[in-house]
Parts: sequence; structure tokens; C-alpha cells
Amino acid sequence: MDLKTLPYAPLSAQVKGSYAYKTVKDRLPVILTKVIDYLCREKHNIVNSDGQLCSDELKTIIGKLSQLRSEMLTNKPLWPLVSAGSPDFQKWNSCHSAWLETAELKWFESPWLYVECHLYRVVEDIFEQSTHLKEFDWFTSQKRDSFLMSQEAMEKVATFTSHCLLPQESTATLKHNFIQLLEISLWGNRNDLSFFAGSPVEDTIKSTNGCLDNLEHLKSNIIVNHSEDVWNYIDQSPKNGENRILTIILDNGALELISDLCLATFCSTHNIFSHVRFYVKRIPWFVSDVTAKDFRWTLEHLNGSDSSPVLQQLSAKWLHFLDTRQWEVVEEEFWTLPLPYSAMKKEDKALYEKLSHSQLIIFKGDLNYRKLGADLHWPTTTSFNEFLQGFNPAPLVTLRTIKAEIVCGLASGQEEDLLKTAEDWMYSGDYAVIQFANCFD
Repeated sequence: MDLKTLPYAPLSAQVKGSYAYKTVKDRLPVILTKVIDYLCREKHNIVNSDGQLCSDELKTIIGKLSQLRSEMLTNKPLWPLVSAGSPDFQKWNSCHSAWLETAELKWFESPWLYVECHLYRVVEDIFEQSTHLKEFDWFTSQKRDSFLMSQEAMEKVATFTSHCLLPQESTATLKHNFIQLLEISLWGNRNDLSFFAGSPVEDTIKSTNGCLDNLEHLKSNIIVNHSEDVWNYIDQSPKNGENRILTIILDNGALELISDLCLATFCSTHNIFSHVRFYVKRIPWFVSDVTAKDFRWTLEHLNGSDSSPVLQQLSAKWLHFLDTRQWEVVEEEFWTLPLPYSAMKKEDKALYEKLSHSQLIIFKGDLNYRKLGADLHWPTTTSFNEFLQGFNPAPLVTLRTIKAEIVCGLASGQEEDLLKTAEDWMYSGDYAVIQFANCFD
């Protein structure tokens, strides 16, 4: 991404008072502190896959993480990656070098998208330099806590979904239930542990549960809502053939993942799509993002005797979909690169081509939205198609609760009206968008 050719300036922590500034000053150091505290507390209990205690290596890792936190707070330059064994090592350091040609990379002065992605990737790099902890997920405990505290809400979503899986009375009923599940998937996106950094996990769960209990009331908080357009596109698409692929670029685990799986189950059961492809993160990412290990653990845990009957039944169905390859879980390194999606056609032609075979792509969450728009200071009235800057592999929809100062597609005067209602509407997570772009239009 060449800074000289961008239509607008990137979001950056240089702007004091911005949410990017708050993130680098407060949220990211808290996230690192939580990791350090966890490793210090559990260092005598953490073992590798062979059962070997790793306390000595953890001392080195804790020291490097503490140094990273100190350098972030004092606005030191960003490190290049060290561990050359990773498949994305060359790509990341090429991006690093390319940015350095424009300006020195510092925590508070560089583009926020790059800085925030860099934090998670350099932490992974620190673990990759170890001998026994190369595949350790330092966010697992937080993710599992979030999952276990979400059981009640998961059961509500699962119960509603089970009713929706029965034969539908009419196309109108099918449409109504699809849109309901789309909105459940949307508001599940509040279950974001990186957004609630510093808050107890319980507060995150309560916040998300409150949304799921008030879907009808929250419709007015979906400030751009193309759900009707999404359904009309699906309804008018050819239903014959075995290559109707729904692609979901996942975001957070726990309750959000369950809501995404329920939406996919509805689509598979009613033959709206013949195949569902879930994209997960290759490495631990933004605290609660779903990895392949998280995905499988979730389904197997729900299929156990401790789960409610409705969750057991659904998880058995999900495992069957995976076993029969009607569903698949895919890792791609591009999702954890610091690049906007408009760069995908050039940087990863194979992935772009694979996405182009989808009948519909669903992008979940705030980071995906930021990458769709290159994390720039777009005027809020910019059209969604312009915002995408040529990224159009297939018809796509983004489901996102707004937690960063970037949004497009608003009507003239809508931003001003929102500011009168809530000054923090751009980063509170209380407002949302469902935006659709049809590459065939």
C-alpha cells in the first residue's frame, strides 16, 4: 500500500483523542499485560505437546513481551520479524521494508492498521523463537472463559435456530428467519475480547447478551441495513447445481462463532447454499479471533455431555457437515497480513480466485471492515463500492458492530444526527452496519 497514492490518510494514533490513539496508548498495553500476567501466573503449569514443562523458556518470552510493551508506550520503532520458519515471514518483512521507504515505523506515528496487526504478529514471532512453545496460543484461557460464560446465550440462539430448521411455511417465513439469523450473527460481533480490553470477560458477555435479547429494538441502531438486498440477491440466484458456495470470513469465537454457525446451518438445511467455507486465523489474533483449533474445540465441547440437548444436537449436525465436507474450515495467511483487501488480487491471486467462486461472501467484524476500506479517513457518505477500491471477487456483505472511526455509506446529514445522539457512536460498538455489494451490478 503506497501512502502517496491513497485517496485519504490512514487512521493513526498520531491524532490524540482518536480511538486509534486510545488503542495504542491504553488497549494494546492492557492486552499485553494480561498475556504477561497469565504467563507469570501459569509458568509452572504450562507444558508443550510432549508434556514437558516450559518455565525456563517462558522467562525469556516474558522478558521480550515486557520489552515490547515498554517500547510501545514510549513510541519506539517497530521490530521486523526474526523467526524465518513461518510461511508469512518474507511477506511480513517485505511489508515492513516497504513502509520504511515512506517513513520510520513507530507505534504512535504509523498507520493504525499496520501497528495493531504488527503487535499480534510480533508476539507470535516471540513464541516462534522458542523451542517448545512455537504453537502455544496465549489467548486460549481468555477465549475458553468467554465461551463458558456464554452458555445461556448460546442456548437461546440454538433454540431459535432449531425452530428455523423446520420446514418453512412460505418464502416470506424463510426470508424472515434468514434476516433474523443475519442480525443475530451481526450483534454476536460485540463478543470481541480485544475491544473490551481491561474489562472483565463477564462484562463482554453481558453486553453481547443484551443485544441478542433486544434484536427488534436494535434495528434502529443498524445505521446502514442492506439485509433486504442480501436476501433479494440470494432469492433471485439460481438454485440448481452443487457449487453454491457461502464463504464466511470469521471473526471472534464463543458466542459470535455460534451465531455464525447457526446462520450457516439454516442456509445448509434449506439448501440456500450447497457448501459453506469458513476462513479462520492461522495464528492467535486480536485476542478472541477463531483459529482452526478453536473451531474444532468448540464443536467437540458442545457435543459433550455437559452441553444442553439443543446445543448437543446442533453440534452433532455441525460435525456431520464437516465430516461429509459440506462444510470446510480453511486457513490462509492473507487474513493475518497487515494489508487491505484491495491488495489481494495482486498479493494473493490464488485466494482472490478462490473467493470468486463463492455465491456470497460474509465478512464478519470490525477488522475485516477496516481492511475492506484500507483503514482510511473516508468521508462517511462514501459509497460502499468506492470504499472497496476494486475488491469485488464475488457478491459480499459485511456484518460489523462499529468499533473504529471508519464507516461509509451514510446518507447526507446522518453522521451529524448520530453525533447528537451519541458522541462515541463510531467506537462504542452500539451501532452496526449490514452492507452489501454485488460485483455483478
